[in-house]
Amino acid sequence: MVPLLRILLIHLWVACVAGVAMTAGLAMGEINVWTFVWAGVIGLVIGVPAGMINWAWLRPNRARTIGWTREIVDRFWRRRARPGPPVGAANTARSADMPRAERRLP
Repeated sequence: MVPLLRILLIHLWVACVAGVAMTAGLAMGEINVWTFVWAGVIGLVIGVPAGMINWAWLRPNRARTIGWTREIVDRFWRRRARPGPPVGAANTARSADMPRAERRLP
């Protein structure tokens, strides 16, 4: 079976990075065929690993089957933990949106 999400993400990353590199090269006045060649090379070198890391971020269980463990992904892309309730908080049963809900008019 073809891994469609992985292919889509890699193509998107390669195209976006190559587009940025080409735009930067053309903005600097380098208008020749080598601008496009270097943009393609930069897009492949940066875009393929970035697409794979993005895929491993979205599909961690599937990524483990090909050897991409969480430690490999976390080296490049840190997940930020959501802050929980403060330690020793008196009432943790209330939702975080309760003060906002209490201010609403009927």
